[in-house]
Amino acid sequence: MDSRSKHRRPRKLRRTGRHTTPSQVEKVAEAAGKAAPAMAIAGVLVASSPAHAATSAAATVTTVSEQVHTHALVTHHQVQSRTYTVRPGDTLSGIAEQFYGNAADWTTIYNDNRSVIQDPNDIYAGEVLQLPNDPAPATTASTYTPKHVAATVLTSAATLSGTLGCTDLEELWQAAGGSQSEAFTAAEIAMAESGGNQYATGTVGERGYWQINPDHGSLSTYDPMGNAKAAVIISDDGTNWTPWTTYTSGLYIGRC
Repeated sequence: MDSRSKHRRPRKLRRTGRHTTPSQVEKVAEAAGKAAPAMAIAGVLVASSPAHAATSAAATVTTVSEQVHTHALVTHHQVQSRTYTVRPGDTLSGIAEQFYGNAADWTTIYNDNRSVIQDPNDIYAGEVLQLPNDPAPATTASTYTPKHVAATVLTSAATLSGTLGCTDLEELWQAAGGSQSEAFTAAEIAMAESGGNQYATGTVGERGYWQINPDHGSLSTYDPMGNAKAAVIISDDGTNWTPWTTYTSGLYIGRC
């Protein structure tokens, strides 16, 4: 044996395997590998963000579209209306027949114009009524049947006051809903009762042109239109004048 071989120090062999100390490059690669899942998750999150935004935007557009569509439907189904100016001779049932083809639809006109029409029998030429395009179904619950007295011409209600003559008293009577055929008699009675004086007062407190007795409560008024309406009501539209003594005594004849 060679003497040099005897005295040579044994050589350590480097083992390879998982316990081998990694190099700097391997450390970086390992760190990158461990970070890869996080980066991947982050990538998913980042990638999903635009998709989520797109989805939200689509949902917003859909919502706005639906709102616009809904609004359009609501607008389309809103009840539309037009106006009609009452003419001499008109009645609510006649107007309903003209516009809706059914006289029974007068209730729609009446209900939609309660601020103008106090009584279905009392409509006046010159009044402006709202007429819905689609009338509500006529109700059968109401037992009230209006007479639908024809509307009459009223030159100017404001001017029919003070001391009136026969012609003005006739016009006031008709403007209050009184029958045209009874207007002359009504005017004669008013002249006999009050001399055409708006503020005439009787011995027991009768008021106005037709001397309405206080027993009739609020019907007894000096207001020209109110006094005329009271006369229409009490006389049953001129068919019963017996409450007036000037009629039963015949003193009204020839006053106009």
